[in-house]
Amino acid sequence: MALGAIQKVEARAASIRAAVGRGEMIRTILVSECDQDEMTRLPSLERLAKDSFPVAAGDRFMINQNWWFSTLLIRQFKYCPPLNTEIKCDVLIVGGGFSGMSAAAEFLQKGFKVVLIDRNMVGGSSSGRSAGFLTPDSELELHQLVRRFGPDAAREIWEMPCRGIDRIVQAIKKNDIDCNLIQQDSLFLGIGKGGKEAVASERECRESVGFTDQQVYDENELKGVLGAEGFTAGIRYTGTYGVNPLLCLQGLKDILIDNGMQVFESTEMLRLDDHTAYTHGGSITADHIIIAVDKLKSSLSPLAGEIFHAQTFMSVTEPLTGKELNVLFPGGKQMQCWDSKLVYSYFRLTGENRLLLGGGSPLSTFLPSAYNGPFIIKKVIKEFKGRFPHLRDLSFIQFWPGLIDTTRDLLPIIVKPPGQPHLQFILGIVGLPWATFAGSFAARNILGDADEDYAKYYPYFSNRRHFSLPSGLAKIVGKPAVFSLANSWAKFYQVDTHRKPVAMKDEF
Repeated sequence: MALGAIQKVEARAASIRAAVGRGEMIRTILVSECDQDEMTRLPSLERLAKDSFPVAAGDRFMINQNWWFSTLLIRQFKYCPPLNTEIKCDVLIVGGGFSGMSAAAEFLQKGFKVVLIDRNMVGGSSSGRSAGFLTPDSELELHQLVRRFGPDAAREIWEMPCRGIDRIVQAIKKNDIDCNLIQQDSLFLGIGKGGKEAVASERECRESVGFTDQQVYDENELKGVLGAEGFTAGIRYTGTYGVNPLLCLQGLKDILIDNGMQVFESTEMLRLDDHTAYTHGGSITADHIIIAVDKLKSSLSPLAGEIFHAQTFMSVTEPLTGKELNVLFPGGKQMQCWDSKLVYSYFRLTGENRLLLGGGSPLSTFLPSAYNGPFIIKKVIKEFKGRFPHLRDLSFIQFWPGLIDTTRDLLPIIVKPPGQPHLQFILGIVGLPWATFAGSFAARNILGDADEDYAKYYPYFSNRRHFSLPSGLAKIVGKPAVFSLANSWAKFYQVDTHRKPVAMKDEF
């Protein structure tokens, strides 16, 4: 490109950025900057500009950037360069999210030589991009588990993420990890008649399995604890927390390194051959391998066909003022909240008193690949401000998309491929507590310390359990169609039959 052309492009880009900074409308900017030929392409340019420049949110601008990554800028954690040699170890963990880190901790406690690799950095994928809710609720409420499995089994299943929460909280407190851990009660909010019925069902089911810490609010009572309009009922319970998940995982990384674990970040497993995993710069040979990754590639395992993706979007505000905090939680007690929609919205306060808001839409949730534009989160913000009119001037400064791995029935898969007893996969897990329990569970099974848990929990984790739709159907109608149908069925209609542990001999 000629020097004059480059200078012209740079000048126009600077002009557009300056206009955006003054708050001018994107279409007005483009009209003033486009020549006659480019005017014919104005609609497509406008769409591109909306996805490329900061987008208006209140009287400020919101950029596409993960807030948790921003919080790393003032912290210093151990540097873990990529692998560039051949090494051997007792256990290789592939994936540095809550599943992988939890599994690694179990092996280190037993004196094993552990190596962990991550294609990004520890916490750099789904775990560290999440909203940081430490609650048993993920995609399934307790009343949905009771319908599917009955009250006794539902309580067993609910114990898994509860144990995960305890494990995370104890590790943070024991090691004094600075990651904005906050005790926040959970508040499930009903919308409309169906939401009111869901809250009533949740209360009944919590009582049926023996919980006594729940508190139910009708529409008027809710206003005493939440400054919102339009919610028809709510149910609140204790024992849950909020956390900065990326700071938590990076803090845990440093602790585990101090206890002997080797970590190689920016190190992707490209190929797996028996006991050896190959990366771009080296290889790791291990007696046992646990693969706890998201976005598993089919070139690594056909199990990738069992995993589906749900898209969500998150955004964060400036720190709330004292007045805004009182408007949001008039009762003075902050909570982590989500509503009863199929594609639900959720929010909580971070440790800096910023409002973290997330959600999606049926149009984007089941898309096969990530969408990075602001359109969906702007609609979530608009709906939130409609329910919290006194916070309509609140400025959201950053947003980021998330593509969450899950399964057709929204419960995790832990599997040992036939003929490969040294290899295990932990896949499709939604929720940090679930991931933490699953990592510990998989490790303890290798160590021989989980016989009782195996008999109790593995029927729910097996990839040979009953699914309403076969994964092979995705090759005919596409993964989004299969997942949207199976997701809705699992949440609102599915009833499961139990498989006896004796029928699952040697599956795990």
